[in-house]
Amino acid sequence: MASKRLEAIPEKFQRDAEKQLRGIAQKIQKKRESLGLSQEALAEQLGLAVNTVKTIEQSRRYPSLPMLFYICKFLEIKITIG
Repeated sequence: MASKRLEAIPEKFQRDAEKQLRGIAQKIQKKRESLGLSQEALAEQLGLAVNTVKTIEQSRRYPSLPMLFYICKFLEIKITIG
């Protein structure tokens, strides 16, 4: 079952959307770790709650699009669409 935030997406696209979001979560975690940052340190630098970073990395919560761009910009993760 898709998360509540994905309910507005037509069902036939939900699985692909969740797969993409899980992939982004993994990239965020790997980049954070490669920079030697703890979840706590990243949260502090971004001005977020530690729980927010944890749940994003665990794919239990998906950030809003502006927040996703902010996190990726901060971590220098290139965003490609298409």
